[in-house]
Amino acid sequence: MLIRPAQVHTAADACTVVRQSITHCCALDHHHDATILGAWLANKTPENLAAWMTAPGTIAWGAYREEAMVGFALLAGPTLALCYVVPEALHQGVGRALLREAEAHARQAGVAALQLESTRTAEAFYRRNGFEPSGPPQAWAGLQAQPMRKLL
Repeated sequence: MLIRPAQVHTAADACTVVRQSITHCCALDHHHDATILGAWLANKTPENLAAWMTAPGTIAWGAYREEAMVGFALLAGPTLALCYVVPEALHQGVGRALLREAEAHARQAGVAALQLESTRTAEAFYRRNGFEPSGPPQAWAGLQAQPMRKLL
């Protein structure tokens, strides 16, 4: 597996990773409810991913197996905005490698604490990697997000 900065021309691949992960790995969050899933996926388009990847203060990474992107992460300042892995790459260190890359970049940029909003599905992963809840769960469109942070 190789982690490398994601370029805007890989936005469609990143979008596929994010959409597959949400659809197939996050059932604990969306419960296969088409309305909830639709709301969650609505802004996950190649155009939006490209815009997010090129926004000031952001950096993105792709995790690759040969030429296939199997994971994607987006850091926006002190916030890990996205970190997703395709179903067939779960529990193989892909998410952890992306997280470590984002943490290293944040440290180098002088970020004291990395923050994120975790899905129910990913909360145990983030806890295992040193994140702690930093506020009450937030609700949106039938989803719950747990604010978390990690001191760097």
